[in-house]
Parts: sequence; C-alpha cells; structure tokens
Amino acid sequence: MRVRVSAALASVAVLLCGAAGAAQTTTAPTPGPVIGPTATPGAVPAGGALPAGGPVALDARSLRGTRTTSGYRLAGQALVKDACTAARFVQFMGNVFPPFFNVVQYRRPGTMGMLCIQRLTRVTIQPLNVTSAAPPRWVTVHTQKGSARVQILPIRAY
Repeated sequence: MRVRVSAALASVAVLLCGAAGAAQTTTAPTPGPVIGPTATPGAVPAGGALPAGGPVALDARSLRGTRTTSGYRLAGQALVKDACTAARFVQFMGNVFPPFFNVVQYRRPGTMGMLCIQRLTRVTIQPLNVTSAAPPRWVTVHTQKGSARVQILPIRAY
C-alpha cells in the first residue's frame, strides 16, 4: 500500500515538474499595435444598424413625414437625457415594409470633453432624407415610450 501511494505521489510530482518546465520554456507573446475605433463618433454604420453606445431616445413629438421628389423626409423633436445629447433617425433593417425607424440619442461631437448636467431636454431630431422610388404612406418611429405611426404627407403644390 505504501509503495502505491509513494508511486502515485512520484508520478504527480513528475507531471507537475514537467508542466512547470514546459511553462518556463515558452516565450511571452509580443504586444501588438493598439488599434482604435475606425468610425467617427456619431457616425451611422453601413446598413443602418444601431450604433454601439446609441440608446433609443426617451420620447418623440411633432414627428412629420413629407414626400420629396426623390423619396421622403422625416423630422421632429426628441426627449433626451441632457443638453449635450442629440438625436437622429436610424432605420431598423429587420423590417422591410413599412419602414421602421428608431430615434437614437448620441453625444454631440462638440461636447466630448464637457460635463453635462443630467436633465431631460427636448432637441430637434436630425432630419433624415430617404431615397425611395415608391415612398410608403406611413412609417413607424420607435422610442422608449413606444412606437408612433407617422403619415408621409404628399408634396404641396403652391
């Protein structure tokens, strides 16, 4: 019995020493170059995907859609968390028809180093021009409060 225990301890010791020796002979990897973000802050990635760090705005009001000669235009106001934050429309590509847009809030580029007080503020949503050969009659706009159906009004003839 004593021989088996000592043989087992010896084999464990050999395994541990062998693993430690193997660990000592390996070389540490050399550090590679640091690669930063490739997009500018506030840029919408190709395909209209929701940008990282861009939460959906709290609420929206005065949403309007108007037809243009090349498609339609969306505009309105959004409720955001502070005055250093702006909002824009981002198309959700998971829904083909009717189009579905999120109102996304993002930090304005000119306010990156500023300290902003957390206070709910209404800001103008960056207007979005959508090119479309056959504009829909309405689109859906989503915020944290809920979704709203926005009618696309025809071009006015003056």
